[in-house]
Amino acid sequence: MSPLPVSPPHDPYDPSRTPPAGRESEYGRLHHALDRCAAGAGSVIVLHGSVGSGRSDLLYAFTDTAAERGVQVLVGTGSPLEREFPLGLARQLLQGADLAPEEAATAEALLAEGAASGTVPAPSDRPAGQLTQRVLEGLFRLVRGLAERAPVLIAVDDRQDADPQSLEFLLYLVRRTRGTGVLTVLSSRETMTPAHPLFEVELARQPHHQHIRLDLLSTELVAEVLRTRLGTAAAERHAAEAHALTGGNPLLVHSLVGDQERAGSPGTLVVGEGYRRGLMHCLHRIDPLALHYARGVAVLGTGATPELLAELLLLAPDALPRALYLLHAAGLFRDGGFRHPTAAGDLLAAMRPLELAALHQRAGRLLRAAGATAATVDGHARVAEGHLRSSLGPAPAAGPGDPGAVLPEFGGGGAWEVPGPVVAEDVAEEEAVGEEAGEETAATGGFGPVPAHALQLWSGPAPTGPAVECVPTLPGTVTDADTALRHELKRLRHHFWHGRIDEGTAALARFEAVPGQAVHTEALRHWLAYWYPALLPNPARRTGPHDGATADRGDGMRLLAALLAGTVSPEDAVVRAELVLRAGRLGGVRTESLTAALTVLLYADRADRATHWCAPLAERAGARCGAHWNALLAALRAEAALRQGDLRSADEAGRAAFAHVRPEAWGVAVGLPLATMAAARTALGLHQDAAHFLELATPAGLEHTPAGLHHRYALAGHRLALGRAEQALADYRACGDTMARWGVDHLPAIAPWRLGAARAQLALGRPGSAAALADQQLARLGPVGHPRIRGLALRIRAAAGGPAERTELLERAVGLLEEAGAESELAAALGELSEAHQHDGDPGRARRADRRVRRTPALAVVPVRPQATAPVSLLPVSSLPGASLPVSPLPVTPPAGAGRPLPVAAPVPEGTAGGLSEAEGRVAELAARGLSNRDIARKLYITVSTVEQHLTRVYRKLGVRRRVDLARLLGPVPPSAADGTPPRPAFPRRADLVAG
Repeated sequence: MSPLPVSPPHDPYDPSRTPPAGRESEYGRLHHALDRCAAGAGSVIVLHGSVGSGRSDLLYAFTDTAAERGVQVLVGTGSPLEREFPLGLARQLLQGADLAPEEAATAEALLAEGAASGTVPAPSDRPAGQLTQRVLEGLFRLVRGLAERAPVLIAVDDRQDADPQSLEFLLYLVRRTRGTGVLTVLSSRETMTPAHPLFEVELARQPHHQHIRLDLLSTELVAEVLRTRLGTAAAERHAAEAHALTGGNPLLVHSLVGDQERAGSPGTLVVGEGYRRGLMHCLHRIDPLALHYARGVAVLGTGATPELLAELLLLAPDALPRALYLLHAAGLFRDGGFRHPTAAGDLLAAMRPLELAALHQRAGRLLRAAGATAATVDGHARVAEGHLRSSLGPAPAAGPGDPGAVLPEFGGGGAWEVPGPVVAEDVAEEEAVGEEAGEETAATGGFGPVPAHALQLWSGPAPTGPAVECVPTLPGTVTDADTALRHELKRLRHHFWHGRIDEGTAALARFEAVPGQAVHTEALRHWLAYWYPALLPNPARRTGPHDGATADRGDGMRLLAALLAGTVSPEDAVVRAELVLRAGRLGGVRTESLTAALTVLLYADRADRATHWCAPLAERAGARCGAHWNALLAALRAEAALRQGDLRSADEAGRAAFAHVRPEAWGVAVGLPLATMAAARTALGLHQDAAHFLELATPAGLEHTPAGLHHRYALAGHRLALGRAEQALADYRACGDTMARWGVDHLPAIAPWRLGAARAQLALGRPGSAAALADQQLARLGPVGHPRIRGLALRIRAAAGGPAERTELLERAVGLLEEAGAESELAAALGELSEAHQHDGDPGRARRADRRVRRTPALAVVPVRPQATAPVSLLPVSSLPGASLPVSPLPVTPPAGAGRPLPVAAPVPEGTAGGLSEAEGRVAELAARGLSNRDIARKLYITVSTVEQHLTRVYRKLGVRRRVDLARLLGPVPPSAADGTPPRPAFPRRADLVAG
């Protein structure tokens, strides 16, 4: 390598260099690192600063100087639009490299291979995608080859927006370039939270790492910029005022100086278009939450309390200080507000008029509740009305309009808008809600639901501004034809909602027979594609795969229809569903779309993500939304909890669903919460309660809906738990026939009937048939996705197979179930893995698996009950997809010659298992749940010595030696049983359904 001319390490003012104004010191540090690189000592430097701090200017000025000195410069820029392109940034870097033809071909092959492997989802604890050693080493050798010919500078701008695979490559590279002529400079913008925290930590650990923070310019440096461009007199006259207006933000400083140059030489500082555009540029490039905060301040003013701002923006209060810090750190705020009086108006002018009108209306309501003056509240109402008038123009002429709906925070509103997968409709209640809304309209200056034609203006991506409570409308803009159309669509859905299929089909045919009316039933047909899959052709099969724009607009119902039709993969559906839910947190998305998006996550086997989204939606809904919305969300939350094995949460959420809406008002959707409750009670061992749920009267036509499929699946699990394996097997096969007839058998997470049938075959002593069913399910899953279903299938395959393959299968199952967050199934698989290791003669690994069982949250939250007098194999009760009896091992096929598998253990009455006394049983239950002797003594009001004596007798009677053996041996009980209170009685009445 030919060395570069070495410049003095501390000579930042060399006239041959052209550093950005005010950044001479940082520029000198970069040049010093370049000198060391020329001498063969590589390093990695992180340029970090707020938006507008001049990071890009400094970086590109340095790369220009390096290129003039003969350095091979590789430049790449991160972008949010390209974050999902594996190795996109690495491709940018290598495209600028001086590679020989054979090297370029090698680079292209490695990038293609890495991009293909990078599409496989990475574990959550890794900073990047799953690149192979071959790809990483190959790319590194290409860069090292360049460094052998000349020093190399790798410059990355906006590193926070780089794709994970490229970051993995950069980490691999910097770990190996300390002794080479490679200098890596990474520029990143300050955000609310680091996009890739593990990347930051690993980078900082490198001994050749340096961090350069670009702070705001001081008053002296601002004066220097003004002196350079405007002269000494202007600098002396305007420096202090310019610093006060810009906060020392370099972008704003240069924008303000540009305004002075265009204005000539006035005596006062001119704040013109350049400054205002620069400020908007900074605000719209800052972290989105900080932008929302700035909008809130623009609406409410600087004196708004944090509590009021948090309520207006629907943000968590603890997020506000960080957002405020970012605005101050960038020099955009001073003392909690904007630095120039025009800034607030400019920021709000960039918002959509409908969104801005709704924000002012919400601010008025909050201020009225907080005791603000009538003039202040009326001011917000007038501003909202003005924005709405300017956006809508004249009211449309009378005639059929689009079947619009109100847009509250979560999009609920008209009862005809039955929310997607789980809905309840009650016309009388909806009319009552409408009357309440009318009273509120009169009190707030004439604001009500948005007219149908206004919805056409709400197009494109979901709004990025703060959440809005509703979009206002003006009196007289809803025509009689609009109202009649909405009521007719409401009646159509009402027929289907209550299972009156023939009446609904006839009414639909009559409605679409009217010229021009068929266009208004498109949304209804997508809704029917879910609720009645065999009734009408799925519209998604005609339109083909979606391009993602639909999901961006919040149309979760279309996405669900596409998933059922197979025109979108489960993996893509998960990404698009989360876009819908993310938009729902910001407002402007219908309830139907949100519940449909949650169902997409469940049917794509991502119950963990559904649980994640249920929490913030429920927190923000609360009392703001009606009973129907809260009931729907509770039902979906219960289903998600059940699929993850959280039986207590599933039971509580299921009861909450019926507390919000009476069972008869659920229509055909009642099958889902009933199935969830029955499955949870079955898994808790409360078979009588489960039977009551399954025997409750349901609407006609339930069997034609997915809710009916869930109900049949829960019935099969209940029968299997009672030892009626033949009946359960028939039910599981009936579920399979239904899914095949509907064309949804490609989505096993709806109802994994093959796994249920395999468990029934195991209970009947037919391991060969069980193994065949498990193999069929695994083959249909494909190479990626469905971690929970795949893990469950591997568990069954291990139970049905021989000892030689059991350990490997269970290890794979454990990894998949851990990835899926299925805690109870994970605990069961770990228990079986421990026994497999013991059978293999590896007690060390068996103990490690036992320790992991004890640390599994499922054991800490699910109560248990003694089930047998000696260790026996228990059959998990999977009454709904993914539901399981916590830590209950599957029946295992015995070695050849050992006879048929152990039978399913029959339930033993409480208090008599193994001859345990009532006191011993209570101590055993609590010990199996993971409580220490001291905790047990405190809970039962006995001494620690008494607990030890009870446990000694329990171990002897049950033939076990450790608490983990108790956990695997005992089955579940109702939450109250371990406390000594009697179990809750079965409840066929509504009052009992909501009993806590």
